[in-house]
Amino acid sequence: RSFLVDFLSSTHIAMVDSRFKYDAVFALGLMEYYNGLMGSYDRVVGAGESDKIFKALTKALGMTAEQVKDDAEAVTNFAKASPPATILATMEGTEAAADQRIGAAFSGISKSLYSTSFSIGLFKVMEISGIETSKANVEEWAKALKVNPSKSAADLETYKLNKNKLANAEEMLREIEIREKKKLAERLEAKAKALAEKAAKKAEEAKEASA
Repeated sequence: RSFLVDFLSSTHIAMVDSRFKYDAVFALGLMEYYNGLMGSYDRVVGAGESDKIFKALTKALGMTAEQVKDDAEAVTNFAKASPPATILATMEGTEAAADQRIGAAFSGISKSLYSTSFSIGLFKVMEISGIETSKANVEEWAKALKVNPSKSAADLETYKLNKNKLANAEEMLREIEIREKKKLAERLEAKAKALAEKAAKKAEEAKEASA
C-alpha cells in the first residue's frame, strides 16, 4: 500500500509541475511502475482488481487508462521492432519514428519536466530492445535526449532497488502461498483419513450386526 501511495503522490507532484508534458514514454513508465507494484495483487484479491484501481488512479490524475495503455503499447512495439541504433538515432533526431508519438516524446523531453516515470519508460525501452540497463548506457541515452545524465543514473539506481524489493516481496508471497497450500493439503488428507476410518468402522459394525 505504501508503494502505491508514494507512486500516486510522486506522479501527481510531477504532473502539476508547469514544465510537465504528457507523452508516450511517460505512459510506458507509468504502466511499468504500476504493474511492478501490483503484479501480485490480483492473485491475492481476485482477477481484474488491479485494472479497476489503475482506471481510478489515472482518472484521479486527469488521464484515461485506455490512452495510457495505448501510448505505452505504441512505445513497446517501437522498441520491439527497432534496432538499438535506430532508437538512438530517433532520440538524437537524425531519424524519424514511424509513430509520431515516439518522436514527440523524444524531441520534447529536453524542453519539459524529466520525471521518474519517463526514466522508467526509457529503461523499459532499453530492456525490450536488448540493451543492458547499465549506468553508462543510460547516461548515453540521456545525452542523446539532451537531459541530465546524473538524474537518469539516479533514477536507474532507485528503479533497480525497487525492483529488488518487489522481487523479494513476490518471493515472500510465493512462499506464503506454498505454505498455505501445504497446510490445506494436510487438512484435506487428515479429513479424508478420518472419513475413511469412520466408513471402515461402520462397515465393521454392520458386519458384526449381521453375523
